Amino acid sequence: MMSGLRSGRGLLLVGWSVLSLSSCCTEAPVSEVRVRSAGEVVVRKAGDDSNPSSSSSEDGLGSGTASRVKQLTGIRFDVPTSWDEQPESEFYEAKYLIGSESGEMMLTLTTMGGGVEANLERWVGQFQQSPGSRPRRDTLRVDGTSSEWLDVRGTFRSRVGNRPGPHEDWRLLGVAIPMRPRPFLLKLVGPRAAVSDFEDDFRSFVRSAQLDN
Repeated sequence: MMSGLRSGRGLLLVGWSVLSLSSCCTEAPVSEVRVRSAGEVVVRKAGDDSNPSSSSSEDGLGSGTASRVKQLTGIRFDVPTSWDEQPESEFYEAKYLIGSESGEMMLTLTTMGGGVEANLERWVGQFQQSPGSRPRRDTLRVDGTSSEWLDVRGTFRSRVGNRPGPHEDWRLLGVAIPMRPRPFLLKLVGPRAAVSDFEDDFRSFVRSAQLDN
């Protein structure tokens, strides 16, 4: 009889071990570790949409996109790790090259004097627009702040990196966030097809911004 009890206990322990091992091994792998602010680390598991602190299409980047926080003057963003960050320059605070099947795009982020309207007009002046074409303006809220959205299409006449213009059939998406003492500017420029495919992702990136209080 004691032998039967030992045998039963052995089978029970083996079954419990197999069940625990199965539960451990089927846990979703960690696909993202993010630091949203000082002292706060967000870990996202593949396929887990239940974490309210994880990225989403409403609070920034799309679900499952690995990113890191980039702190700039008075503002910070969730920047995808897949973007190619360029060395700093006196002309901008951050610069990224973003590849796509339709060509490479360039994104710059910086503060600039002169006010919002003057900088938007400067961007428009970098394009030779088709007859009848006009820049498109809109507003969007960035961390509760009403900001200006600019959309320009045509021949981009300025230099991009080491490539002098003109660049035909290009598109620019720009955002000017009114901040003190100077507005914060985001400028995305590249082949029109590439920028068009990337527009929703760019809007999500802009919405990931958090202004410093």
